[in-house]
Amino acid sequence: MENLFLTGEVNIGKTTVLNAIKKKLNISENMIGGFLTKAFLEHNRVRGFYIDPINYNLKMPEFKKRIIGYTHDYINWTGVTDTFENFGVEILNYCLKSPFELIIMDELGFFESKAYIFQRKVHEIIESRKKVLGIIKPQRTIFMNSIKNRRDVIVIEITKENRDCVSTIIQDLELGWEGIKDDIR
Repeated sequence: MENLFLTGEVNIGKTTVLNAIKKKLNISENMIGGFLTKAFLEHNRVRGFYIDPINYNLKMPEFKKRIIGYTHDYINWTGVTDTFENFGVEILNYCLKSPFELIIMDELGFFESKAYIFQRKVHEIIESRKKVLGIIKPQRTIFMNSIKNRRDVIVIEITKENRDCVSTIIQDLELGWEGIKDDIR
């Protein structure tokens, strides 16, 4: 089964497209697992990001242990490897053990560049029988390239030109992700 990742510049509409695709899949909400990356603000500015699991029924760690990246000066960013290696891996293990049909990974980026256990677990999810729908940053890192270069992964770049039509192009997902990729280009 193919796995679909969206990529594109910041604020281009990747999550909006992901949600439209998810809706078209007609998979019950309780059969979807994974995680979302959300921003937290300080003085109306993004101070950092945290991981928010989907349909996760285990004990949620304190907020501090969910932070995946932050900035002190709003210029330089620091990834929190421990969060990926602990809570991130826990979420992905939960997804593997659960009967979820779809795993959302919104989004993978450079914060997890040194989170090697988490990276291996992402690949394990991709190799599983579960369908993966995710977002991946357009930057090149060893980890992101390892996902983009997989034969069982399709990466579609979301642009201003295609973002409004992507979800309408996806009419028959039974044809598989490959047909979607051709239609979007």
